[in-house]
Amino acid sequence: MTITTGTDGAPRLEVDAATTTVSTQPPAAEAPFVVTAPAPATSGLLVRARVDGVTGPAVVALSAALVVAGALLDLRRDATTGLGTGIAVVLVALAAPAVVRFRSLATAAVLPPLLVAAATAFIARFGGHNRGVRELGLDVGTTLALSAPLLFGASALALVVVLVRVVRRLATR
Repeated sequence: MTITTGTDGAPRLEVDAATTTVSTQPPAAEAPFVVTAPAPATSGLLVRARVDGVTGPAVVALSAALVVAGALLDLRRDATTGLGTGIAVVLVALAAPAVVRFRSLATAAVLPPLLVAAATAFIARFGGHNRGVRELGLDVGTTLALSAPLLFGASALALVVVLVRVVRRLATR
């Protein structure tokens, strides 16, 4: 093993073992960089969602789509807020705060009551029972009052999931 200087002035380490010669050179001067986390094996939207969580707007869009599907089932059945909307809102109340990014937890916490109101307005508008704006407003208000257990229950479920995430986050710090 010998240390020599190359033509560019950089030191080289040469190891002679039988017929093998290994040379190493130090890397050229580069700007230092900091790696904070290992890169995921595959890059993509699903990997980022698994690591960081789903963005707030994406959770709102997916939740709205699920509740619209439940409202469409209720429209098909009897044009009242019923089991389809109720199951969809409860699923959203449990899933949205569980998968959203931590900094968007407030979005997921207020989402269930807004979705109940939107589903109620959607069913009232397209249910065919109302002829004017006044009747539509009265129908939405009455249906929201009658759906208060669903509205408050979904809100409470969402807040429980949010509190669990906050406590877990504080515990791991």
